[in-house]
Amino acid sequence: MLIAGLILTTLVLTALEVFLPGGVLGVAAVVCLVVATYLSYESFGAFTATMVFFATILAALVLAIIQFRYLIKTPMGRKLFLRKTVDGHSNVEQSNDDIIGKAGQTLTRFNPSGMVEINGKQYEAYSQDGFIEENQPVRVVARDSFKLIIQKS
Repeated sequence: MLIAGLILTTLVLTALEVFLPGGVLGVAAVVCLVVATYLSYESFGAFTATMVFFATILAALVLAIIQFRYLIKTPMGRKLFLRKTVDGHSNVEQSNDDIIGKAGQTLTRFNPSGMVEINGKQYEAYSQDGFIEENQPVRVVARDSFKLIIQKS
């Protein structure tokens, strides 16, 4: 009975790992599987322990495949999984000193950092005024190596 409980716990923890990623539940599932395998070996021998081990791993893999394949089609799954790709690049366009004094508009909310558009180009910026809402007029007052420094216009 304890072995069956450990196998069931392994499968439940594996299923929950999809919802709460981070590895802690996965490690706990592996520990439950190892203990169930050991208890099977002690009680029933090596063949049964091997069968318990591989059958539980197979069941966990099937469970994970079912979750990823069919859960995404449910209303809850649509909220959990990313369905679109994010296009873009990680290198923000570099600016030069000519940009100081130019006017632009915030693309995101500044808390105090965010994205700003100046002359049709997007830049990462820092607000000297602190919080600024999206789509607000701003002007560049300075720049450092990585960000523009802006103020409200």
